[in-house]
Amino acid sequence: MYFTNYFLQIILLLGVIQGLILSGMLFLASRHHYMNRFLGATVLLVSLACLNGYFFQAPWFQASAVCGVIHAVVPLVLIMPVGPLIFFYTQSLTDPDWRMGRNQRLHFLPVIIDLIPYLAAVIYITGYFFKIITPNPTPWGLFIDNYNTYADIPRWLSISVYLYKAYKLVKTKNADTRHYNWLRLFIRAFAAFQLIWLCFMIPYLIPSYNNSLLDRVGWYPVLVPMVILIYWMGIKGYLIVKTEGHYRQKATKAAVSIAPDVANKTLTLLARAMDEGRLYLKPDLNLEMLSKHINIPAKTISALLNNHLHQSFNQWVNSYRVAAFKQRLADANSSHLTLAGIALECGFNSQATFQRIFKQFTGKVPSEYRDTGAA
Repeated sequence: MYFTNYFLQIILLLGVIQGLILSGMLFLASRHHYMNRFLGATVLLVSLACLNGYFFQAPWFQASAVCGVIHAVVPLVLIMPVGPLIFFYTQSLTDPDWRMGRNQRLHFLPVIIDLIPYLAAVIYITGYFFKIITPNPTPWGLFIDNYNTYADIPRWLSISVYLYKAYKLVKTKNADTRHYNWLRLFIRAFAAFQLIWLCFMIPYLIPSYNNSLLDRVGWYPVLVPMVILIYWMGIKGYLIVKTEGHYRQKATKAAVSIAPDVANKTLTLLARAMDEGRLYLKPDLNLEMLSKHINIPAKTISALLNNHLHQSFNQWVNSYRVAAFKQRLADANSSHLTLAGIALECGFNSQATFQRIFKQFTGKVPSEYRDTGAA
């Protein structure tokens, strides 16, 4: 039994070290810093949770009073931000032009749920030091233990809800094959972990089973899958960064090698698909759909858009949607529609997306643009 625990502790520690290294590599990667930071932060928070589990299982750490104080006040378990990070990582990967605004930052406010036990420990230690609190840590310890037990419920629910939102986003966006396969695996891997965590959490939340469960298996049924998730998620995610860079380089080279007559023909077909076919009105329009419509390889389209029009696919499509919105706004027949209603008819799939993209193109929010009387 001792050898098994020691072996599992080594596995946890190696997973933590690997996770910290991978998160650092993702943060320092120069390309696509937005999606890198979301994934890097996810790997970091999962790694810190594993480090907390290692400290919880390590006898040498539990035997030290100083280590106990450090463990009580240093926030290693920050799970509430993981759900939003997963969702925003998915959003940044499906839409390279997406940027996080003030409203998105509000999604991280529930981190206070994770911080409450650490704040309680800081209050007790500070009060004890200044002799304004009775030196009796037992009720404080019971509160922290009980709180952490039931705080797992909102933590689990948060990740589950954001995973579902990420799944719906990928399904709605219908991301190109390079990213779709990875995001599908990414979401499924986290969903599998959520199922494992739920199976552990149900008996863990029952008071009569709680102590016996931890005495028999500890947190290893949850921590070991977390280590596996760290290895897979960090390494695969970092490789996505590398392959994305190579893909863009190939697209640039492909644009240079495209014959002028092919380029002109493709650009003509693209303009016709938008001006006459009005494909931009389809909210789920993606590169693969456009490729099939004009019978031109997706790589050729992407290369021409990037190097001839100096726009990404999403920017190019959204330019037509914004122009259509402006035209509809100036039309007296649309006066009965709300701004959101016009936006949806112009191909935008949500009001939030419309607001963000419209401001990127015009420098104004839609209501401000309407009130100025611009056409």
